Parts: sequence; C-alpha cells; structure tokens
Amino acid sequence: MDIKKMIEMTELTKVDTEQLVSEINNNFINLYKEKNLRSYLKTLSNMLELAIHLKFDFVLKYFGTAPIVATNERIQFQEIFKCLGTRKSNKNWFLNLFALLLGAAFVFDFDVPQIEKNFFEKKSS
Repeated sequence: MDIKKMIEMTELTKVDTEQLVSEINNNFINLYKEKNLRSYLKTLSNMLELAIHLKFDFVLKYFGTAPIVATNERIQFQEIFKCLGTRKSNKNWFLNLFALLLGAAFVFDFDVPQIEKNFFEKKSS
C-alpha cells in the first residue's frame, strides 16, 4: 500500500486522542463482525488520522511498517485488542497496532490494490 500518499491525503479532524482511540476500538469491533472492505477502509482512515495526531506519520511515511499476520482472524484480533488494551504500558503500541491492521487485510484476504483504489476514490470525492 502507498501509505505515504494515503497519509498526505488524510486530514486531521479530531484532536482528542482518547476519542480517536475509542473510535478505532469500535472500528476494529465492526471490522471483526462485518469482515468487509468498507469496515477496513474506515479503520484504516482513522488509524492514519491517529498517526498524524500522534506524530507517527513521519515514521510510517518514510520507514513504513511490515504487516503482522496471524494464522487466523481470531488470533489476529486478540493481538489487536491486546495492543489497544496495553497501550499505556507499551511505547510501541501504535506501530504494532498499525502493523496488525495491515495484517488483517491478509487475514481477510482483501485485495490490496482494491483497498488503495477505494481509499483514494473516497478521499478524492
């Protein structure tokens, strides 16, 4: 995925970290239930916005992150929610969570070019 371009197209609309994290937690719950591209794109958009808010956008743009892919969706989401739950005691929680989000696309067998296409179409409109 072209994370650099995605970040450049993302605008910061919310300024409260806790509100963003709460919304992302709900996004992940919906993604687990619905297992569809629309839910994934909403989660990705909010994660990119949080990256900008937390000033991790530079890291993601220039160093990137490798997807963390579990053997099945149950384990993938256990890791996601564990990451969210331990964020106060884990300084790398956001980068780990972002890698797990990228891995969720592989767990659900989403088409990465389709994710990019839909993301850019939505941001352009």
